[in-house]
Amino acid sequence: MEDEAKNPMHPVLLILLGSLGYCYFFVTKIPKGILRLLFLLPIFYLFSILPWHFPSAFGRGISSFFIAWITSFKLLLFSFDRGPLFFPHKNFFDFALVSVFPLKIKENISPSPNQPLIALTKLLLGTVLPILILFYAIYKENNSPKFTLFLYGLTALAWLYVFGTMVRYELVPLLNHPYFATSLQDFWGRRWNRMSSDILRQSVYDPTRDTLMGVIGFGPAKVVAIITTLVVSGIMHEMVLYYITCGKKPTWEMAWFFVLHGLCMVMEAGLKQLARQRGWGPVPPAVSIILTVGLAIVTCNWWLVLPVWRSSQRECRFR
Repeated sequence: MEDEAKNPMHPVLLILLGSLGYCYFFVTKIPKGILRLLFLLPIFYLFSILPWHFPSAFGRGISSFFIAWITSFKLLLFSFDRGPLFFPHKNFFDFALVSVFPLKIKENISPSPNQPLIALTKLLLGTVLPILILFYAIYKENNSPKFTLFLYGLTALAWLYVFGTMVRYELVPLLNHPYFATSLQDFWGRRWNRMSSDILRQSVYDPTRDTLMGVIGFGPAKVVAIITTLVVSGIMHEMVLYYITCGKKPTWEMAWFFVLHGLCMVMEAGLKQLARQRGWGPVPPAVSIILTVGLAIVTCNWWLVLPVWRSSQRECRFR
């Protein structure tokens, strides 16, 4: 964390805000489809290089997940008028928040008589806040202690106001009691990292299933869609690890972890169908939970935790 404090963040913020501004004010005017996707390709490239600005593994991991992966996939869905960014956002502030953070805008909120004043104040603070942070980042070496404290106070007040007025936003829960998962499908689809699961479902699973359903049938199309989704998830996790380890050659252990779980999900669905055909009773929930969570913990330790631990690479120079 200290490395991030020493390394100025204003280039990252400027590139991120500028890229999202380009998407909101220009790309939204482009017709949906391949043409809009082509106009987003430069943004995908910029987001892919942003994590290298962070010298610590923590900074690269967080930025690669939320910006290089999640935000890019949200924009990919937006190319075809799908996903959370397709929601008609009233202003750039809403668009930027939903693009980067696990937030969604609540619907059916009763209007307030002071809504114009609140919106104006929020817009000003939403602009002033990044400027204050950038100003401090650029001139912090020359700041007096009193002026530094003053900037900290203004920034804290701005954040308090912004988050205090975020009644229009709803946090997308990342976890939903994963230790109660009774199957791998339940674990990955409804309980673990629900934000990335939802993004992968909309961007990979649904298009793959819908495309193949008329060719090979619903059942086989569902199987291929599951495997494809888990493979893409594995590749994206390898990408995050690539950033964390400063570009070390991938071992693909993470990718194989998700491929294994995809195959296990297919086998799990097949066994459930066989059990229904044979008239077998359901597995007791306690047994299902132990088997599911146990498999997740053991395989996660082998193919997710150990690869990161073995890399032993924590810092790299700015690229």
